[in-house]
Amino acid sequence: MKRDKNVCIIGCGISGLSVAHLLQQHNWDVTIFTEKDPRTAKPDPTFSSLFPAASVIPRSVYSENVYSIFTKSQAYFETLYKNKFPGLKLHEHFELFTMAQSLPDYTHLMKGFTPLTNFKNSFHPKHPEHEVKDGWKFSCYFADWSLYYPSLMETVLKNGVALEIKSIQKEELKNLPYDIIINCSELGSIRLFDDPNDLIYRGHILQINDIPRLLNSEGNVVSYNFSPGADVYKTESGNSQDIYCYPRKDGLILGGSRQIGKLDDQENWIGEETVQPIMNINGIEIPAQIYNLHKSIIQETFGVDISEFKNRKVKIGYRYVRKKENGLRLETEELHDKLFIHNYGHGGAGVTLSWGCALEVLQLLEENIS
Repeated sequence: MKRDKNVCIIGCGISGLSVAHLLQQHNWDVTIFTEKDPRTAKPDPTFSSLFPAASVIPRSVYSENVYSIFTKSQAYFETLYKNKFPGLKLHEHFELFTMAQSLPDYTHLMKGFTPLTNFKNSFHPKHPEHEVKDGWKFSCYFADWSLYYPSLMETVLKNGVALEIKSIQKEELKNLPYDIIINCSELGSIRLFDDPNDLIYRGHILQINDIPRLLNSEGNVVSYNFSPGADVYKTESGNSQDIYCYPRKDGLILGGSRQIGKLDDQENWIGEETVQPIMNINGIEIPAQIYNLHKSIIQETFGVDISEFKNRKVKIGYRYVRKKENGLRLETEELHDKLFIHNYGHGGAGVTLSWGCALEVLQLLEENIS
């Protein structure tokens, strides 16, 4: 079928914005529909693109094609980084464990991948009580979200993409005046396309502002993930948890948690709850291990006491993972005599896969128009 070269995108998170930017560069007329305006929206766990951790590491997502998509995405981030796109940083990143680990499948994809045996006696983040016994480090990209996301939004709108603040209902899909609709609605897909709603992660992030950046002995920015073991930090159902620390220009992003559940019809959380020990920050409860483990590591490694910095914010977000047999949905569907292209189910890898998925969407478009 011959289709006009104009499309609409449902969703203005990182996936929707990345697709819009790429399609506009390829001479598509693009309109984005979003229920909430990202420029003014208040924190909402269902709109997690407002506050992702924003690492570019291929994990926390299910897809047979994750590494091929990641490779494309990483290459695009590298180009943006070389062109000095606002907010993109290159970190020395450590992934550290108190127990033996198998090497991840993505080792060959990460720049400067080095196992712990090669740097155990040199600099790496340490906890004074929980000894690091395995791990690795590599260089990877991070998006400083207070810079990167607004800049991408500004670029997209400046280049002519239209933004409509409108909540699309399921019954309205057939009447949208577009032959091609790209679904980047993530959790909205449960309501709009009867997606299974079968696996959502709830995560907690503690942002501490106005704190010095964490640097290694060479003056490079350092970030880390630390897994202390289930005997130290676990969910209500007993799943072992890890924490992460990502420096930004205005402070630190400290996570995390991966509580498993789903949402009811009113988008209320049904699933694992935070268990003791619990810490209350500005009226919001978080697992106390997030604060306590980071406090010890940062004090031990960098000589910084995070308790001295009181400008703190807690954010809670949902990551739509979908079950392994479903996973990332990146495919076409003919519905209501329209071409729908689905791009959702990114789990914790929304930023990581954003450009790779956008390139896949462009390819699906080109394959399905004549």
